[in-house]
Amino acid sequence: MRHWLLEPLEERIRELNWQLDSAEQATEQANVDKRLAQRELEIAKGDARANKEKLALAYDALREARTKLDERLQERLSQLSEAQDGGEKLEISQYGGIVLKGEVFFRPGRHELTSAGQKALQPLVSKLQEEQYASYEIEVAGHSDSDPIRRTKSRYRDNWDLAAMRANSVRRYLIEKGIENERLFTSSWGFLHPIEAGNKSRNRRVEIMLRKKTEAMPASAKKADSK
Repeated sequence: MRHWLLEPLEERIRELNWQLDSAEQATEQANVDKRLAQRELEIAKGDARANKEKLALAYDALREARTKLDERLQERLSQLSEAQDGGEKLEISQYGGIVLKGEVFFRPGRHELTSAGQKALQPLVSKLQEEQYASYEIEVAGHSDSDPIRRTKSRYRDNWDLAAMRANSVRRYLIEKGIENERLFTSSWGFLHPIEAGNKSRNRRVEIMLRKKTEAMPASAKKADSK
């Protein structure tokens, strides 16, 4: 017969053994969880490296496509600016537009196209109707000098207003001559984009700019009313 004094001791031993087993199981589970976490971390790092490599490849492809697009655009602009019928080759500005000189296309302080301006635009219209330009939208951008509007203040609120109306006159003429209205939009930059600082006559102008139909329009540009 076991001594009654041993029973509490044996109970304590069983309790301690149970606690030890539980601790060992917890430690083993913690080790399993740690190994799983380490594996997930390795997988995540691998995925991150793979995604980074894919992103770099995609960026390189996009940059290459953009370069080719810019090269084609420059080629189209160069062709568009070529002289016609013995005329003068049109200038391409640093902003990427074909320059229509203000003194040729408009009377001082007015927005209506002159007859000389209409005649000068005709070769440009013919080229814009060619198949190679069909995938381009056409921005007609108005620019002014920095002198405030004074003499014609009753007609034009400011330089942006005059520049916008000149751009729209060119847009209307292009539509009249067969360019689709859906391909055209106007913008007005006032005196913010000078060709040459201090040269007022050069800065008063309208520019014809080509944009691929997939490109987003500039925030300043809006579809003009076709009326």
